Amino acid sequence: MPEVPDASPPDAPPPDAWVPQVASSCMTCHNGSDKEDYTGGQLTNPHPFGTVGPTSAHISCVTCHGGDPNGTGRVNSHVPPPPLFGTPQDPMQYIRPDGAGVFDFAAEFCRRTLVCLDKIPDYEIDGKMYSGLDYLQFLNPGDLRVTSQGSGCGACHGLHSQWVSQSPIATASGFFSGTRYAIGVDNDIPNHQNWYSDTAADYGFRAVTDDDFSYDGSIIGPVGELRELPEKAGYDTGVIRDNPAYQNAATLTDYWVAASNGDDYINQVFDDSPLETLVMEQVGITCGDCHLGSAGANNRYADFRSSGCTSCHMQYSPDGRSRSSDPNVARNVPLNPDQIAPGERAHIATHEIRNVYKPRVGGGFVSGISDMACAGCHQGSNRTVLQFWGVRLDQNKDLTNLVQYPANPGDFDDAQDDERFFTGQNTTFNGRDFQQLIVEEDYDNDGRDDTPADVHYEAGMGCIDCHGGRDLHGGSTNAAATDPLNGKMVSRMDQAVGIQCESCHGNIDDRAATAKCVDDAGTAGSDCAVDRWGTPLTNVTRTADGNYILRGRLDGKEHYIPQTYDVVNNNNVTLPGRGDVYSPKAAYAMGRADNNLGTPAGPDQANLQVTTGFTHTENLDCAACHSSWTNNCIGCHLRTEYDDEDPTLFSNITGERIVLDQLNADFTYITPVPFQLAVNARGKVTQTQPNTKMFYAYQDPGGNLSDVFAFNDRNGNGNNPDVGGRGTFPAMSHNAILAHSIRGKVDGANEGPRYCVACHLTQEGLTQFGAQYAAFRTALANNNYDDNPLNGLDYALLQQHIGQNPGNQLNSPIWVHMVAGLGSGLFAFDANGCPVNPLDTDNNRKICDNGAPADNFDPNNIVYDIDRLSQVDNNGVPTGVSNASGKHPLHSGQSSLLRDGAQDPYMAGPLGRTLAGRLANPDDPQVILIDTYYDADGQPVGQAPQ
Repeated sequence: MPEVPDASPPDAPPPDAWVPQVASSCMTCHNGSDKEDYTGGQLTNPHPFGTVGPTSAHISCVTCHGGDPNGTGRVNSHVPPPPLFGTPQDPMQYIRPDGAGVFDFAAEFCRRTLVCLDKIPDYEIDGKMYSGLDYLQFLNPGDLRVTSQGSGCGACHGLHSQWVSQSPIATASGFFSGTRYAIGVDNDIPNHQNWYSDTAADYGFRAVTDDDFSYDGSIIGPVGELRELPEKAGYDTGVIRDNPAYQNAATLTDYWVAASNGDDYINQVFDDSPLETLVMEQVGITCGDCHLGSAGANNRYADFRSSGCTSCHMQYSPDGRSRSSDPNVARNVPLNPDQIAPGERAHIATHEIRNVYKPRVGGGFVSGISDMACAGCHQGSNRTVLQFWGVRLDQNKDLTNLVQYPANPGDFDDAQDDERFFTGQNTTFNGRDFQQLIVEEDYDNDGRDDTPADVHYEAGMGCIDCHGGRDLHGGSTNAAATDPLNGKMVSRMDQAVGIQCESCHGNIDDRAATAKCVDDAGTAGSDCAVDRWGTPLTNVTRTADGNYILRGRLDGKEHYIPQTYDVVNNNNVTLPGRGDVYSPKAAYAMGRADNNLGTPAGPDQANLQVTTGFTHTENLDCAACHSSWTNNCIGCHLRTEYDDEDPTLFSNITGERIVLDQLNADFTYITPVPFQLAVNARGKVTQTQPNTKMFYAYQDPGGNLSDVFAFNDRNGNGNNPDVGGRGTFPAMSHNAILAHSIRGKVDGANEGPRYCVACHLTQEGLTQFGAQYAAFRTALANNNYDDNPLNGLDYALLQQHIGQNPGNQLNSPIWVHMVAGLGSGLFAFDANGCPVNPLDTDNNRKICDNGAPADNFDPNNIVYDIDRLSQVDNNGVPTGVSNASGKHPLHSGQSSLLRDGAQDPYMAGPLGRTLAGRLANPDDPQVILIDTYYDADGQPVGQAPQ
C-alpha cells in the first residue's frame, strides 16, 4: 500500500511544483483524466483538503479502496467479490433476482448491510488470496473493521480509528450491556463485576480490547474489553433451532427469580438461561444495527448510509441516489426510495468527504455534516434529531385517529407539506408516513406550538456544532491533560460526552472558560471555549473585544453567543442583532438570592425566607428548565417469534440466517406532555423520562405466547414491589436523556421553557385546587385508583390537569406532584402491559387484545404505575425510595444528597425525599410554596420583575 505522509517533508518541492502522475485505471475509468489529478471533470476528489502536492489532497484511489491501479478494465482493477456475491465478471450475480445465478437472500443481506464481510472465509481468485476485509475495504474504506487494521481511512487516521472502534457509537455497548444490566443477569466478564455500581459494560457489536487500560475505581465507566454479542439463534450454528427449551413458551417462567434470596432479586433473569438468550436476541434484532459497525438496514428513504467513518463523513442523499458526476454510477437507483429492491445499491450523494465547513483545494468550500446524516440513526429513544427540528414521532397515529392519551390536542399539523421529509418522490421518512410525523400540536388551546424546535436549530445551527470530534470519536489529539476518559472505552454514552451548555454560555458567575488552540478556521493561538474536561471546542472562540462566537460547522456562518453571566448580571453587554443581553427575568430565575425583592437577583419571595446566595443553577442543569418538551414513550413492548421457515431472517451481528423474528416493537403511548425531574449522572437535577421499561414476551413454534415479563435490574430495582420500602406498583425503568428542545422564552407562536409553575407549588394554585390535590394525594398514597372523585381518582380532572396542561398553565399542584416523580395516576398498566384507566377509548390500543382500556377498566388489575418513580408513605409524604430502575452511575462515584432515602444513592435516579417533599408536599415544614414567580406564559406574578 502506498505510504501517505501526514504532511510534506521539509525538503519537499513547493506546491506549484507538484506534478501528477500518469492516471491509474481508477482515474481513467471514473474521472476520464489521463493524469492522477481529477481534471477529467467526472468523479470528484474525495479528500480535497491539505497542502497541494503528494499529501492528503492527492491520495490515490487504491490507498483508500485497495485494488490494482495498473489493472486493465474493471475486472482486473477491482477487488474481486467473495463467491457468496458472484464472480469478478458479475459481482452481483447472486444478489440480483434476475441474475444468471440463483438469488441468495443471505448474499443480498450481507451486501446491503456489510455486516458479515469480516466473517467470510478467505477465498482465492486467479491464484491470489483475498479476505472479506479486502472486499469490505474496496466497498467502504471507512468501515471500522478495515480502519482498525490500518487500512482505508486507518492508513492515515489510525489513532482516530482506534478510538472510534471502541466508542459507544460503534460498539453499541449501551444497548447490549445496558439491557443485560436492566434484566438482572451478571456481568459476563468476571473482572468487570461490581465495577461502577455493577454497571460496567461487557458486550458490543464486535470484540474490542484496550491494551492500555488500568482500572481506577475513582474514574467511572472505562473498561478494558468488550466481548462480541454472541449470536445464538443461527439456523445452522445456534442453540435455539429444534431445542426443546424454546419449543414451549410457558416454560420461560422457570428461568427467572420467583422470590428474592440474598443477591438474587425477584424478577431477575437467570444467567445463561433461554430467557436471557431470547431477550438479548430481541435486542440484537431491534437495536443491533443501530451503530457504526455495519451499514444498518440501508433500505429505505432517510435510512441509507454506509458503515464506520463513512456513515457520517460520506453523506448519502435521503433517497439513496447519487448526485456524483461519476459516469459509472446509475442516477435513478433505487427506483423506489421508500423500499430498495433486491440487487439495488444506494450510493453516496457525492464522492467527497465531509466533516466541518472548510475550504476545498482548488477553490470553494466543502459543507459540514448535515443533520440528515444524524437523523437516519437517531430515530429511537428521544428521537433526538426530530425533536431538535421541532417534530414529534406519533408512531401509532393517535393524533390522526383522535385517540391521543391522556388528551387530544386542540389542534395539530402533520408533516404532509413539510419538504424536509417529503419531496414528491417518497411517501415515507425512515419508514414513517406523514401522519406519524407531527410538526405542531397545541394541547392547551392557546395558539402556541407545544412541541417547538430547539432555538439552536432555529438559529441555523446543526448537530455537529455541539457534538464534535472528542465526543463522537471517543478521543482527541487536542484533549486536555485533565480528561481522564480520552480514548477510553466507556460503559455508557453519557460518560463519553464532554460538551455541556456551560461550555459555550458560561455560568452565572463567569463567562465561558477558554484555552489556547488552533481553531476551525486554522488560526493558531485562538482562545477557544472548552468542554467539561478542558478540551478546546475549536469552533467556539473568544474575540479580542470579549465576545464569544460560534463558527457554524455546517456553513461557516458566525453566531454570537450570549453569556449567562451577562444575561443574569447587568453588565451593559450588547451583541450584534440582539442588543442588550441582560434579562431581569433571567436574573430572577437564575441569579443568587439576596432577600431583597426590590432587585431582580435570585428567586426571593415575599412570604418565604430564601437562603441568601441560593441559586437554582447549583443543583439544576440548564435543560431542567430550558427543555420545553420531552418525548415520553410509555409502555415498550418487545415480542419475539420463533420462525425457522422464513429464509429472509438474518442476524444484525453476524449476518447469518436466524430462526427468530421481531413480532412486536411497539409503544403503548407516545406523548410530549408529561415530564418528571430526576438526578442525572452528573449529579444535577434534570428532566427524565420512561426508558428501557420493557415488557417482553415470546411466541413459540406453536404460536403460543409466553407470560409477559418485566424485569428487575442487577441491583434489584425496577420490578421489586413491596420490598425495602418500595411501592406495590413498580415504575420499571427511567433514565435522563437530554431533551433537545431548548427554548429561551415563550413567544406568540411557540411555548417557552419550563417556568416557575412547572415545578413549584404556589399559594394561588393551592387556594384554587387544594381540596382536589389533598384528595388526589390521599387516593394515590393508598393505592386507590377507583374512578371516583369522592373516594379515588378524578380521572376527568387528571385529564385536564395533565393532558391539557403542558406547561402547567392551570397552576395545578397535581402537575407538580407528577413532576416531582410521585405519580399522576394516569399511567397504570396490568400484568400484560395493557393500560388500566377509564379515559383511553382506543379499541386498537397496542397490546390490548380485549378492546379499549376504558371498556375494561378495573383498578384491581393494576400491576405497574409507570410514572410513580419514587414512593410516598400512607400520608403522601415522599420517602425517597425508588420504585424505578436506572442504569447510569453518578460520575462522581459518590452518593448524592439529592437522592436521600434512595436504596441506590450512587446511581442517577428519582429525586430524594427532601427535595421531592419540598416541591410537592404542602405539609412539609420546609415546603417551597412560592408567591412570587412566572406563570406558564412567562408572565410575572407577585413582585417578580417584568
